[in-house]
Amino acid sequence: MPTFPAYAGILEVTRTGWSVDQCGTFVARLAAFKRQSARIWAGRMPGIPEWELKAAAGRWIWEDAMHYRELERRLRELRSHAAAIDRVLEYEVGDFLGELLHTPDSTALCAGFFGVLGPALNRAVEQYVSQTNPLVDQPTVRILESLRRDEQVRQPVGDQFLQGFSAAMGGRAKISDWTTHLGRFLAKAGGVLGLDRVSDGPALKPRAQEVYRICREFARDRRFPLTIPKIVPARFVHDRLRSTMWIRSQEMTAAELLASVLFEWEDLPTDGMVDIARHLWDEVRHSLFGQAALEDDGLVFESLPQWIGYAHHTMPAPPVKRYSHLAIATEAGAMAYPGGKRGEWEFMRDDARHPLMTTFQDFDWADEVTHVNYGRRWIVEHYFKGNREAARSLADETVAERAAYYARFASEGAPAVVPEPGGY
Repeated sequence: MPTFPAYAGILEVTRTGWSVDQCGTFVARLAAFKRQSARIWAGRMPGIPEWELKAAAGRWIWEDAMHYRELERRLRELRSHAAAIDRVLEYEVGDFLGELLHTPDSTALCAGFFGVLGPALNRAVEQYVSQTNPLVDQPTVRILESLRRDEQVRQPVGDQFLQGFSAAMGGRAKISDWTTHLGRFLAKAGGVLGLDRVSDGPALKPRAQEVYRICREFARDRRFPLTIPKIVPARFVHDRLRSTMWIRSQEMTAAELLASVLFEWEDLPTDGMVDIARHLWDEVRHSLFGQAALEDDGLVFESLPQWIGYAHHTMPAPPVKRYSHLAIATEAGAMAYPGGKRGEWEFMRDDARHPLMTTFQDFDWADEVTHVNYGRRWIVEHYFKGNREAARSLADETVAERAAYYARFASEGAPAVVPEPGGY
């Protein structure tokens, strides 16, 4: 008889490993770090001025949200429940993550994530996988292997951000200061798994003194000129191809809005968190579609205006109302044909004959269909319990508020806002 792989290819099946209760404890801790990582990046994203870090944050929010959902589901299979995650956050883990949320700027934020938490998460996954029984706990191992792959891709990117920030005046000292400070808080918590507790030493003094409030502006660094009304750059007004490229590039504002919704919608279920995180990452990707197309066309992206007015008429509203403006009032309207998302794709394919933008618009259209379904799921079905009229009424309020806000610019003699189909 030939020799075949045993145990479905799983090795070390006789390792004693950990008990169900021990695994549940560690999974709850990993889930707590992932849930709060997504929330911290979402809470910080609107106020991050660096375009590149803002874009990367959108990807990390989605990845962290997905990992959290998988860990939360696994926790229930281990005879535990989501309340165990909340208990983890009541103590030293919550102190560490609170300090990370309150870091004063992008340099300190990256010091915390990539100088402290990222390496600690990788060590924790290695420790868990090496000590649990790989046969009995294979569902957890599979989740952690996926988490580890994403962390291993993320860490070098984070290291590049740290290198960039360290080159700025005072950057190296600030990174060292915050890495040390946050490292002490994580050590006090026993590391990610809680297995590396330090002996009691002097009490740690938190630097965070107030409840965190999300930035009400959508920040951009000084490389970019800014515009509050959404005005297509003058050179593109009669150029539908390039005006569409620019409009795509401005969808970062939709991502920032979604970050604020994710951070402030307190009773949003886990599946809603994942859907909105995906919606957010899609909007970041759409913005990068526009950037890539403009740069491929030889244009200097930083020379073009960044539209930041979206924050001004949406952020005063509660998070559910903000989301209704995007998912119900805006994106559902963008499905109308002729025109709409299909019409944009057809224009790129048949009139502009621009292969790259044809591909971008094709995927933009597919994503927007999904976003409309998210809006129905979380605004109509979840929040309004299926009451479409109430959901539509709330969305219509946001349209009126947007019109009233931008009317002031027309009355002051500013150029007319050039809307896109179903636009913001």
